Amino acid sequence: MSEITEASARRLLIDYTRDMALSDEDPAQIVDRTLTDDVIWVTDGRELTRDQLITHAPPARKNVTACDMRIDDLLVDGHRFAARCRLSTDHRKLGHLEIEWVLIGEVAEDGRVRRIDQLGRTLGNADGTG
Repeated sequence: MSEITEASARRLLIDYTRDMALSDEDPAQIVDRTLTDDVIWVTDGRELTRDQLITHAPPARKNVTACDMRIDDLLVDGHRFAARCRLSTDHRKLGHLEIEWVLIGEVAEDGRVRRIDQLGRTLGNADGTG
C-alpha cells in the first residue's frame, strides 16, 4: 500500500494543485479522480466540502497564471502520509506568492485521498511584502 499512498500523495500535491489552478478540465472531474466522495479536507482549521473544493477552481483559474508545487519532505506509512511542501504561484492581482504547506493525509484502498489536514503560511510576495 505504501507505493499507492506515495503515488496518491504526489498526484494530490502536484497534479491536483496544477490542474485545479491551470487546466480547462471540469474541476468536478479533477476532484473525483483525486479524492473520495466522502473526503474530509481541513485547511487551517476550516473544513471544506467537496463542493467548496470544486468552487475554488474558477477564481483560482481566473487569477493564477503559473504555479509550481515543490515537495520538500514526504513520509509514507501504509495508508497515511505526511508532507512539507511549498507552493509558488504567479497571481494576477497579488504578484508572486510563496505558501508553505504542512499536511497529513490518508488514502483509501482505491488510491484516492480520503482525508487531508493541512496548515499553511504565506511566506511573502516577490517584492518582500505579504
